[in-house]
Amino acid sequence: MTIKITLNETLENTSLTRNAIAVKAGIRPATLHELVNNKTKGITFETLSKILNAMNELDTTRTYDIKDIFIYEK
Repeated sequence: MTIKITLNETLENTSLTRNAIAVKAGIRPATLHELVNNKTKGITFETLSKILNAMNELDTTRTYDIKDIFIYEK
């Protein structure tokens, strides 16, 4: 059982960019880069919330949630 990071796949299907999300969320671009490239060992709930809030503010055509960043695989 693992937690898979799906943010890269989500971004490939949207007009959102990593840089725009990082700026809007107020997080380091390197933090988002590590997350997108599955190189992170963890993420705080605060950072996760900032990323989702930024994605939802930047793209109002849909609502992003945790499943757009992570999924749990058995």
